[in-house]
Amino acid sequence: MFPKPATNPRRQIFGDWRGVVQFAFVFAAYCIAGKLGQATVNIRSGNLGPVWPAYGVALAAMIICGYRAWVAVAAGAFVVAFLSPVPPFTALGQAVGATLASVTGAFLLHRFVGFRPSLSRLSDALGLILFGGLGSATISASIGALALQVAQEHAYSGIAKAWLIYWLGDATGVLVVTPLVLSILHLGEMRGRLRLSEFLVLLFFLSTVTLTVFGHAPSNQIKLDFLAFAVLPFVMWAGIRFGVAATALSIFVVAAIATITTALGLGPFASDTPFLNAVLLDVFFFVVSVSGLTLAAVTTERQDAELEREHMVRQQAAVEARLQLATIVESSSDAILSANLEGIIESWNSSAEQMFGFTDTEAVGQSISMLIPPGLNEEQLEILRKLRDGERIANLETVRITKDGNKLGVSITLSPIRNTEGQVIGVSNIIRDITERKQAQQALLRMNQRLIEAQENERSRIGRELHDDIAQRLALLTVRLGQMQSEFPDLTSEIRARIEVLQNEAAELTKDVQSLSHQLHSSKLEYLGLATAARAFCKELSDHQKVKVDFRGYDVPNSLSRDKALALYRVLQESLQNAVKHSGVRNFEVQLWGTDGEIHLSVSDLGVGFNRDDVRGGAGLGLTSMRERLNVVNGSIAIDSRPGLGTKIHARIPLDPEVEATRAAG
Repeated sequence: MFPKPATNPRRQIFGDWRGVVQFAFVFAAYCIAGKLGQATVNIRSGNLGPVWPAYGVALAAMIICGYRAWVAVAAGAFVVAFLSPVPPFTALGQAVGATLASVTGAFLLHRFVGFRPSLSRLSDALGLILFGGLGSATISASIGALALQVAQEHAYSGIAKAWLIYWLGDATGVLVVTPLVLSILHLGEMRGRLRLSEFLVLLFFLSTVTLTVFGHAPSNQIKLDFLAFAVLPFVMWAGIRFGVAATALSIFVVAAIATITTALGLGPFASDTPFLNAVLLDVFFFVVSVSGLTLAAVTTERQDAELEREHMVRQQAAVEARLQLATIVESSSDAILSANLEGIIESWNSSAEQMFGFTDTEAVGQSISMLIPPGLNEEQLEILRKLRDGERIANLETVRITKDGNKLGVSITLSPIRNTEGQVIGVSNIIRDITERKQAQQALLRMNQRLIEAQENERSRIGRELHDDIAQRLALLTVRLGQMQSEFPDLTSEIRARIEVLQNEAAELTKDVQSLSHQLHSSKLEYLGLATAARAFCKELSDHQKVKVDFRGYDVPNSLSRDKALALYRVLQESLQNAVKHSGVRNFEVQLWGTDGEIHLSVSDLGVGFNRDDVRGGAGLGLTSMRERLNVVNGSIAIDSRPGLGTKIHARIPLDPEVEATRAAG
């Protein structure tokens, strides 16, 4: 708490260059305060006065700079006393008294109060009043008054009165000056235009009232002596609203105005003898200072206690929240871990241990790359880039590996971790094992694939049956109806007309059966490819339904797996037939094209459209069938439709060049 003795005597006194600066500053401050105290000659007697601000500077220097400030205090006290009309021996005695008293006051404050220069506790304010002011001033008053008595300087007509004024003057200097020196820098912490305006208004009214009370001549017929303590409400206002620093400044303003006006022979304490005036002035300063400082200290201590209580409550809440979070993390069935931006694992819960096989000690401190298959390094780099940019990644389905090298299908939610300044400093990972779900999805996909294959086989059988049997028999019936007219020349014209009608109906029926056969099983798709089969279907539908279908195909792969080609062909059939049936228009557009990694199909019209929410809520068998077919080949379908604005169906299937090439070669 106190400076330790230095080995070098010069450094013990002055320290480094900062000590030299402190010495000069304390010396100058003491000299200035001393000369200001001596300026009030009208209320002084024998080098004594009711207010000695220099002693307040001396005690503040001991508190702020430590005991090494005694050199500056002693030098300043001697110079100030020596330049006054007293012998050198008396000046030396007063300097010794001021130095010893200020050192003792600082020691008592630290030893018995644990003094805080902020004066933020009632004990600090009371300690400054009792030990720093009244207590230590007894030393300076005793030595100083004795030095004056030896030099035959009879201040205030006797050593008892001289000692009392000496004691009150030094004590008042502590109460008026020391709090201001200790807290003046805190005035700069005042924030807010309204709060600053309120403080300036307070200083204005305080100065006005003080000047009014202490600025009148004692001979004035209107006596305002009873209003001397009218300044107290303003000092209390400062203590309650603005704290110790503002209160210390308010007390200093009152003391400065009251001292100057009293020295000029004005105010309530200028009408009696110099001794009585000095005593009354000191008592007034004591009452104002004690009231203001203790009230400010109590208010500040209460506010600090409330802030501390709120801080403790917040800390307790934070601890409870962390405990709850830790409990949730440990009890979660999901793997929860965190890593820094370099990918080093920093936390690892028990579910992560169960999922991946690494214990907490094995995982923490290791790179998260130990969970990532080699083929997904690029994916991890992209994830880190997004997280550094502050993005959150939710429900990313990917693959991770366990300690034993097994692959797990997982769903990961990654969130950036930020510090108090909002900077991303890490990543939280919530990992859910979806292996069973993936297996169920694969099983369902395989079942759908078998159902679709069975359906296609049945469609092919029915198509061949229609084409090879029913259609042929209908064609034969058409021929036989035509032969009847030549075989029976005696038939009437009416019968011949009926036979011709039946022949035409049989021919139309034959054509419809053949069209249905092609829809059920397209030999063109099997032998000529998707583009040719799709174009042929659009033309057949146009001719049969008397509509216009604009088909455009480009960049379609020559070799496409049967499953993918058949899936798109069935989507084309379902989409176009639904459009013809429900759109209310006769013009349609079909596009089939390939890109580097996908093949696309779109069917669009400008018809009546529909509400997409209705489709999501109750999808028909046609849309369900299209989605299931595309799911089998990892494809997807998107529907864009609004009432009155038409409909567009867009299907896409990813291409696997190696698989396609292999199948094409086969």
